[in-house]
Amino acid sequence: MTQKPQDYSLTELPAEPSAKPGCPACLSIVVSRENARSKGDFSTVSDRNVRLRRHHEDAH
Repeated sequence: MTQKPQDYSLTELPAEPSAKPGCPACLSIVVSRENARSKGDFSTVSDRNVRLRRHHEDAH
């Protein structure tokens, strides 16, 4: 049995980014993310979160 370090704690994942109102690119990424989530493809969900954060940095 392995022991956890004493300072071991679970952290919450950062909140998922959301679409900016009126931005079709944001909406497209969010729709793609939700489609992936509905299929259980959580790798793509994570990829879409990264893509949306980068889009926010570049476009907003």
